[in-house]
Amino acid sequence: MLSRHNTLMLEPSPTDGLTRASTSESLLGSPDYAVLRARAHNLRWACVDMDVIPLTAADPDLPAPQQVVEHLAQYIASPHFSYGPAGGLIEFRAAVAQHFASTKNCTIDPDAVTATNSAASAITLVARHLLKQGDEVVVQDPVDFLVTESVRRAGGTLRLWAHDQGRFTLDGLAAAITPRTRALCLCHPHNPMGSLWSGAEVRAIAAFAAALGIEIISDEVWSDVVLDQRAFTSFAAMSGSGATPWVVYGLSKGYALAGLRIGAVLAPSVARAAEFRAQAGFDHTIEGASTLSQVAATAALMHCDEWRAAFLSHVAQQRTHAATRLRALAGVELSALPEATFVLFPNISATGLACETLAARIEQFARVRVVPGSPRWFGHAASGHIRLSLATTRATLDEALDRITASWSSIIDVTHKHSK
Repeated sequence: MLSRHNTLMLEPSPTDGLTRASTSESLLGSPDYAVLRARAHNLRWACVDMDVIPLTAADPDLPAPQQVVEHLAQYIASPHFSYGPAGGLIEFRAAVAQHFASTKNCTIDPDAVTATNSAASAITLVARHLLKQGDEVVVQDPVDFLVTESVRRAGGTLRLWAHDQGRFTLDGLAAAITPRTRALCLCHPHNPMGSLWSGAEVRAIAAFAAALGIEIISDEVWSDVVLDQRAFTSFAAMSGSGATPWVVYGLSKGYALAGLRIGAVLAPSVARAAEFRAQAGFDHTIEGASTLSQVAATAALMHCDEWRAAFLSHVAQQRTHAATRLRALAGVELSALPEATFVLFPNISATGLACETLAARIEQFARVRVVPGSPRWFGHAASGHIRLSLATTRATLDEALDRITASWSSIIDVTHKHSK
């Protein structure tokens, strides 16, 4: 498949590795790696050397569902690309509400939904809407850098919620709270650790915040990638309990639509949604989401349940397979399988190498790129870990893991210098 330092030969084919993981993946299609080399940025195929496999940014290699392509084609067949409603297409907002009702244990008024230019943008917009300069905001540590970056951009001051053996507990939250705490900005399910709060835990956190008058911003972009048929309870379900949750949602993870940059904000009420849209500039076309992206997202939510079921089955098997192989490497610890997401976050402290050094040596010797657990990406508590994205084919994943395994002794032996 590869001659070192030459082009990686991963051409699309009807049998590209998916069937090795499961019989259901015929629905998923095969990646076109030539296209990915041209289009997949953000640390991925377009950003690495031609012989490097990127297990980096959490953006699937797999093509988007065919129903999405068909609905986009139908829409653009009538070439009028007019402005849509300020808050988003009615069909999109209704589809989001229906999706949350059927998969996330809550009832949403479509008028409380606002279409946004990605979930990443939505977190910052909500933070700016809620926060004043210097307000304290509790965030998990570690957590995806977009959470902390959004708080900083809104002028907030970070308070860190430490985990307890991979779980974020109510005791840990209480320890992070001060009289100046204005909001919680949470990642649920959690990236990068893949943990998932139960319904009881969500209710307890919401009640705790409500009692103190603290707003909740919940980034639930990973809520479509909950594994092993576990139940998911959205913080949006807490709106009637005295809590004021602002839920951010997106389709980049569960439906492979990252480049369409489509997300949504679910406000605690219709009135607060209207205030948010007015303050952020939606009513003046300063903010908003592409109509084409909303058409694609509506198709995904309304017509792609079978595709998503196959995708979840595939990435769950990828997780178990990759975890087994990584645990066989000296110095790698992965105590529990993620409950959600399609990433693994093994502890590599026992190798004796800093995570940045190890990631660099994996790329140098194995020609595989992973994400180090650096403060830049996940905060200080991520130190000693690396993150690997698994949303690719089994063939590509195995090629990456084969290279890492074959090179591991050289990777962790810092006296070994790579010879070209």
